[in-house]
This record gives sequence, structure tokens and C-alpha cells, in this order.
Amino acid sequence: MATELCGNYQRLTINPYPMHPFFQLSVVRFCMVLLLVLAQIAQACAEEHYDRGLLWRVEKAGHAPSYLFGTVHVDDPRVTRLPEPVVRRFDAAASFTMEVVFDPAAVTRLATRMVYSDGRDLLQVAGADLYGKVVMASESTGMPPEALRLFKPWAVSMLLIMPQLEHGEILDVILMRRAREQLKAVHELETVDEQVALFEDLSERDQLLMLRHTIDNLEASRLILRELVDAWLARDLAAIAEISNRIESADPEVIGFNDRFKVQLLDERNKRMVSRMQSSLVTGGAFIAIGALHLHGTRGVLALLAREGYAVTREF
Repeated sequence: MATELCGNYQRLTINPYPMHPFFQLSVVRFCMVLLLVLAQIAQACAEEHYDRGLLWRVEKAGHAPSYLFGTVHVDDPRVTRLPEPVVRRFDAAASFTMEVVFDPAAVTRLATRMVYSDGRDLLQVAGADLYGKVVMASESTGMPPEALRLFKPWAVSMLLIMPQLEHGEILDVILMRRAREQLKAVHELETVDEQVALFEDLSERDQLLMLRHTIDNLEASRLILRELVDAWLARDLAAIAEISNRIESADPEVIGFNDRFKVQLLDERNKRMVSRMQSSLVTGGAFIAIGALHLHGTRGVLALLAREGYAVTREF
């Protein structure tokens, strides 16, 4: 609707023929309402949704341009084989910034946060029925049940839906390694603790709800991942958002949890990322890589940067 109105915005005019005072007053009132509507339309026209594109030029007067690249966290060769425009901008960049730097300390920190340290285990917390389903679902991961019992519900959910590595490193790690080989400064927008807190701060009830939903929708999750990769290859941010928002459940409790969690997972993190990338953008010459889902929409990183006064232009 807004797109159609934007196309006709410039052609909306009022024909000022002489008329009876009653009608003049009516027209004045109509014009006042129309002006309000047109103002809303103009705002909608100016509010870019950033529906397509993975590589974006970000610049502000007085600073050298930087580039923002939307990734997908998989090792699919179709993804990790970087397009030439991305390689060119990456190699010319002075610094590289990613969501979280994957170094041994970060991996160790993550591992310790995923398991129980208070004497409990997953069987006690989830109960025999759900735990039995977890064991069956985890057979493909090769993780023995005695090890599985150590993990918290949110961590098991992540392990189950995380794609198995078949070809090597995921795209984000490849970019980090390439940056270090080129002796670029490497920065992160978040810490492991901040990312883990998204899940750790969930109530135990919500963690178990997430785990149960994961178990019940494993095959659907794998199909969704394939759709996400296809949408990423098509550089279709709107499709990525639509696929990610799809909920394979009619359970109001699951839907409510998903809505609450999405605010923390996307909206709040988008604000944090924009705040923390400012120093790199001010310095200029930065190449910043974050999940492509963070780019899309009026609450996405690109829209937030535009509101900060940056010119945001799609390159690829």
C-alpha cells in the first residue's frame, strides 16, 4: 500500500475552483486531513525497509566510507565462496568487525556456560519423557546420553538446530581468519557472555518450552535452514526475515515466547551493535560483518544507521 501511494505522491494536487463558503470550509478541513495523510505517506516513502542486498556502503561527511555485510552462519560452499564485490571491499578495508570473535578463550567461555554447574542435570530438569525425546533426537549428533545430560535446555536446543559442519569453517570464521592473515585490526560488537545471556536470562520454563518446540519441529527447522540459505544467495533480506519469523506452532505459549524473545534477539541487539560500531565507522575504512537478519526492516541496523545520519547505499 505504501509503495503504491509513494508512486502517486507527486501527482496528488487540489483543484482550487471558486465555491460556496460552506464548501470552502469543508475543503479546508479536508485539506488539513489530507496534509496529515500525505505527511504519513511521505514518512513511509522515506522509511527504507532495506529488503534486498548483502553489502552496503555506510558513510557520513568527513569520514571515509565503511562497508556492512550480511552473513549467514553456515559452511555451505555456495556461501563461503565470496562474490567479487565483497572480496574487493573486504581486502581494501583497514579493519574487520564481527559479532563475536571466535578465539580459544571465547570457545572455552561458551562451553562452561552451556553446562550445569550446580549439581543438577538435564534429566532432572526436563523430566524423563522430554529427556528421552532429546536422547532420540540427538543420535545424529553422535553425543552420548551421559554427556548430553550435562547441558542446559537452551544449549541442547542450539546443538540440535545448529547445522552440522560438512565443509569446514562457517563464513564468519573464514572472514575473521582472512582478516588476520591480512593483518587487519579485528573487533567484536558483542561478548560471548552477552550472547549467552540472551538464553541464560530465560526462565527455566521458557528454556524447556524452547527445547520441547525444537524437538517437535526438527525436520521443519532443517527445511527452514535450507530456505534461509537460498534466500541469502538471492540477497533477499525480506525473504530471510519472513522465513525467520515463521513459527511452526499454533500454541499461544510458543507464539508469545517467540515474540518476546525476538525483541531481545534482534531489536535490542541491533541497537547495541549500532552503538558499538560507531568507533569503526568514525575511523572509516571498516568492513563489518553481522548476520543478514540484522540488516532488514525499519528496526534493523541499516535503518538505525540512517537515522544516525549515515548515508546507506546498497553495493551488492
